[in-house]
Amino acid sequence: MMKRKILLLTLVGCLVCLTACTLDYKRETFDYAEKDGQVLRLDVYTDTLDADTLRPVLIFSYGGAWEGGKREDGRPLLEHFARKGYVAIGIDYRLGIRKLKEQGVKIDSTNFAASYGGAIRMGIEDLYDATRFVINHAQEWQVDTSRIVISGSSAGAINSVTAEYLLCNRDTLATSLLPEDFRYAAVIPCAGGIWLQDADTLVWQRKPCPFLAFHGTNDELVPYGKVLLGDTFGTFGPDYYMPQLKAMGVSTQMHRYDKQGHVIAGVYWQEEARNEMTDFLHRVLDKKQQLHVDTTEERPDKAPATKTIEDSFREMTEGQ
Repeated sequence: MMKRKILLLTLVGCLVCLTACTLDYKRETFDYAEKDGQVLRLDVYTDTLDADTLRPVLIFSYGGAWEGGKREDGRPLLEHFARKGYVAIGIDYRLGIRKLKEQGVKIDSTNFAASYGGAIRMGIEDLYDATRFVINHAQEWQVDTSRIVISGSSAGAINSVTAEYLLCNRDTLATSLLPEDFRYAAVIPCAGGIWLQDADTLVWQRKPCPFLAFHGTNDELVPYGKVLLGDTFGTFGPDYYMPQLKAMGVSTQMHRYDKQGHVIAGVYWQEEARNEMTDFLHRVLDKKQQLHVDTTEERPDKAPATKTIEDSFREMTEGQ
């Protein structure tokens, strides 16, 4: 009898533990826009506790070269931030390169800039629309609209970083979709840069928000520094833009991975990286600290990336 009671109590304890683990956050899905015949949705992750203060927000855009991926790809990061008291949001956005390929368009060196530039602006437009949707639901979700952070992986990181650049430069895409006085609170790109048509340098009209960037120094898809693809398409990685931000007095944290490639786009799957993100945001948003942190991590257990940007560009424009 005693053994049966012990077994029963053990099973009840396991059930309680399992329930606690599965119910420490909730996820709700909303339609935030409909464009080009596609319904765009976002998933909202929050903890199950009653908030006594307004919550910060993290909006995540997944990667996939603007032709693949899904909003659920960011789930490990979104669950983490929900448990930290954020309203954590994973968004759909239109995949411009996939749409072109479905239409039979062959992307080559003559239309590369227009194709990728258009896809990026499309993704940014959707990110701005998702941001506006969050702002419109701020009271319902107990959101602090002054603390909306954007993050992403690969293509989603490029969307996010370029979105902040366009907002700082009062691009019509930003001014037409976001409130006049709106500013993002921080940007966290995982292997992302600022990609622009007809640009060979970056000029910031307004001081940007704090940045925490994760990037491999040998990234073969998203340049670590400044690279012109073709004659008219500028790509600017953190080795180029982070010194600009530091010179402007922007809080920055650079986490570079020596000789590593585009695999760093998935760094948000690592608990250490997620903790680094939340610590950075706590310091710059809550404690209002001024930061300039620069870290180089060597990965002797990982083979260095040997493929070059030029190799990837050639494949993107000739290998279809």
